[in-house]
Amino acid sequence: MSRAWLPRRFSLVFSAFAAFAALTSFAGIAAAQRSDPTAVTVVGRDPNARRCSDLVMRGDVSDETIRKCTDALGYRHLTQAAEIQLRINRGVTYMRRQENELALADFDAVIAIDRRQPEAQVNRGAALLQLHRFGPAIASFTEALGLGVQEPYKAYFNRGAAREALGDVRGAYEDYNTALEIYPDWGPANAELQRFARQRREHLQTVQGSAENQ
Repeated sequence: MSRAWLPRRFSLVFSAFAAFAALTSFAGIAAAQRSDPTAVTVVGRDPNARRCSDLVMRGDVSDETIRKCTDALGYRHLTQAAEIQLRINRGVTYMRRQENELALADFDAVIAIDRRQPEAQVNRGAALLQLHRFGPAIASFTEALGLGVQEPYKAYFNRGAAREALGDVRGAYEDYNTALEIYPDWGPANAELQRFARQRREHLQTVQGSAENQ
């Protein structure tokens, strides 16, 4: 596929995710990730931890969710595994609230505990994507894929968005295509590949029209 017909996809103007920010095209990618970043179920004796988990799984982004997760993190018998789960859940909630720096702090804290946490890496990538830190986002998505993230098609899709933002349209196309191979007929990836095909047709029509007018 020739790179010539694959234009840059958007100007780097971010409104509110306007993420999973608002570029007309980028908002769709952002919304896809924002609606379902990966949370985890917390099982333990602390009722705050269970309440935090329940609220996050329901998609609740209220102050109560943040408060319950924060209270649970203060539990004196907190295990390392529980801290990882709670920080991912609170980070996911911050990301859904567009508080991406706070989300990033939680995901970074998890990675400082255990670098081999694929869900922390993929969510870190999503927060960085929303913050327009495209290079580090690509690195986090790639790390998550190498660690066996649970839903790799989302990591490929979002890495494709970050690559396209940096002008790597061929890499973006490959990532969107891989996402669709993993999850056939998945709407977001299908829409991006259709956009690429449409842009190619439009480019060829423009080139043909210019040749005929010479």
